Amino acid sequence: MDSTIVAAVEKLKSGGVVVLPTETVYGLAANALDSDAVEKIFKIKGRPHSDPLILHVLNKEWLQRFSEYKAYANRVDKIVEKFWPGPVTVVLQKKNIIPDCVTSNLSTVAIRCPRHEIFRKILKLVNFPLAAPSANPFGYVSPTSVDQVKQTLGDLVNVIVDGGKCDIGLESTIVDLTSETVKVLRPGAITAQKISDAIDEPVIDYSSGVVSVNPKCPGQLKQHYCTNTKLVLFEHGGQPDILTEFSGKAAVIFNKRPLDCADGISGENVQGKDVFWFSETGDRYEIARNMFGLLQNLDNSGYDVIFCEKPEIHGLGVAINDRLLRAAAKFSSKQNEQASI
Repeated sequence: MDSTIVAAVEKLKSGGVVVLPTETVYGLAANALDSDAVEKIFKIKGRPHSDPLILHVLNKEWLQRFSEYKAYANRVDKIVEKFWPGPVTVVLQKKNIIPDCVTSNLSTVAIRCPRHEIFRKILKLVNFPLAAPSANPFGYVSPTSVDQVKQTLGDLVNVIVDGGKCDIGLESTIVDLTSETVKVLRPGAITAQKISDAIDEPVIDYSSGVVSVNPKCPGQLKQHYCTNTKLVLFEHGGQPDILTEFSGKAAVIFNKRPLDCADGISGENVQGKDVFWFSETGDRYEIARNMFGLLQNLDNSGYDVIFCEKPEIHGLGVAINDRLLRAAAKFSSKQNEQASI
């Protein structure tokens, strides 16, 4: 067995915190049933205790152990059958075995069954659920590679399991099953329509999802996933209005490679600005996979501002737009309020 996996298991069993790969983003993991271990997550990230964590489980049997599953069995069974293991988190009423610090003293808990092979292997070996928010300082760009983790957390965590680049690159879809109508609280790779088709009932799609106090799940704060460099969004298919007037060092990110840029040369200088793109073709899955990595790279490259094109807002574009709006909200509340999805 890989030595880093052995070290991670030993660390988790002794109440420590480790970094693990998932198919969405890298997670900062600890024993979810150990309040002291969970507290270390909040301290390392600088995360407010009002922002609840997600419980990561191995299978549906574990979900039944830690939530009031029977009240939602019909819906849960259909979601589990269709999407687990995978990037869908369900919000249910919790059982008392889960410490209040995991759920920010709420009566509900968000539970996910990750599909990444390494994460699942570690769940089997430790035999307890893991709390695992993104492995980065609170509010910063989520990490999708080990290098991104090391750049932001440094020596704060000494066990980091490398699982390669994350397949999806965006955090999981979160679905609230505790009310009469199912609602998406955070958009992700699995859309509201896909969930509606799976459970054969209406699902309230994500609208703004901004909760400033007592969020029911992660990803509902207005400002999140933020770079330190000013981020300015512009409409899909357009150009940043102030680009020609901006005299500082600027990076411009498009969804797909502009036609006037050379093949495969991201970072080409066009009209005095460095031009980048998330995808050669504009494929939304490729955009999602590359978005956080490129944003963090440019954030560390000495730019005065990063201009970024918004996606087409349908399908996975809803989740991509959500992350970009929250990232840009730190710099322009007006821009965030005017954008709609």
